[in-house]
Amino acid sequence: MNISPFHVWAIVRFLPDMQRVVVNRFRRRSDAEECLRVLRRAAADRDYTLLYYPPGEESKFMVRKEYNKLVRDRIPEILESQQVKFGVEPMTQAAYCQALRQKLIEEAQEAAEAGEDTLVTELADLWEVIDATMSVYGIQRNQVLACQMQRRIDRGTFSQKLRLLWTET
Repeated sequence: MNISPFHVWAIVRFLPDMQRVVVNRFRRRSDAEECLRVLRRAAADRDYTLLYYPPGEESKFMVRKEYNKLVRDRIPEILESQQVKFGVEPMTQAAYCQALRQKLIEEAQEAAEAGEDTLVTELADLWEVIDATMSVYGIQRNQVLACQMQRRIDRGTFSQKLRLLWTET
């Protein structure tokens, strides 16, 4: 693909295993930003970013991906072993509590989207976040199990596989 040397703004899509692909290139940053907004609305589940990315110099650029999220304790050690540059910082208790709640959503979404081959792993990740959340709020597992049993008595389980279609009030 022959790319004009003037097309230096690139929209990049991040792929698994630290891979990335250039989706499109632009001469003007404003054009790239507008296209990026459209892409993010149309494909919110995909990870796009805007980079200054001159043609022919792809291998010279390090791509910094912003996360700003809670990670497991050994992630810095793992990143170091892979020689990946990174930044981490400790959180306040309030920020940690909020980050755990966000992580619950993230892990539940990943479990909901998992295939049969990765479902157990995603459920284990979700369970880990649930355990950490219970710990930070001083909730005992037996409290949750007792509440679960009461909810089963009050509302039932999901064993009948019922889908509510509509109600009238």
